[in-house]
Amino acid sequence: MSDQSSVEFTLDGQKVRARPGETVLSVAKRHGIEIPALCHHDSISDHGACRLCVVEAFWGKGSKLVTSCIYTPWQDERIETNNQRVGRARKMVLELLLARCPRVEEIRQLAREYGVIELRFRKRPRESETERCILCGLCVRVCAEVVGQNAVGYANRGLDRVISTPFGAQADECIGCGACVFVCPTGALHYEDIDGCRIMKELNTRVPMVACRRCGQFFATEAQIAKVRQRLKLSDELAETCPRCRGAEFRGILEKCLVSRELKVKS
Repeated sequence: MSDQSSVEFTLDGQKVRARPGETVLSVAKRHGIEIPALCHHDSISDHGACRLCVVEAFWGKGSKLVTSCIYTPWQDERIETNNQRVGRARKMVLELLLARCPRVEEIRQLAREYGVIELRFRKRPRESETERCILCGLCVRVCAEVVGQNAVGYANRGLDRVISTPFGAQADECIGCGACVFVCPTGALHYEDIDGCRIMKELNTRVPMVACRRCGQFFATEAQIAKVRQRLKLSDELAETCPRCRGAEFRGILEKCLVSRELKVKS
């Protein structure tokens, strides 16, 4: 028996069912339908920033383009994810993204797939040739929602809008965990671990690191370890041991248990 609060609708000609509150993008992924979405990440709330995931929603005689990552379908609605109108809209979005970030390979690849050959828009002046940030906001949201630090945000307006720490200075809230780097879809953010410090150049941040108590290798920042210790109630020894050494210790304990069990069976 189907869930009474779920919604049945037509997606690219097939009848599908959306769970309560589930978006069109999520339903499409479950059914193997690919929709480009640079600003989407499964662990972070959707914002509809890049606009690449537009689809066309039909009801009665009307239709409109909607952003599939934040749009929840209606009962008996018809959704098309790759028709002519959708293709034209995505093509324009890709032209705009290329005008902002002409050297980003992820955007260039999508542009080739949609037949974008020439741009109708002028490239941004100044740093356009090296610009990689598309202002998707994934870094801002992962810092706020997953890490819980709110160390980065938006600054300025219009063409000058950027991702930044408050006043462009080192943010006291930044723990140097690198979550913002990991979720960035275009490689706009980076970090380097140099001489016991994690350096996040784009965010003007340097955070001291902790060396593993066993192997002596730097593996995480002091602020990151403090936050993990607080959240998980870990002992100092466990918190300051790198994952590799913790894994080796666990494997050693497991091997001893298996050997002990084998000896008991033989006896």
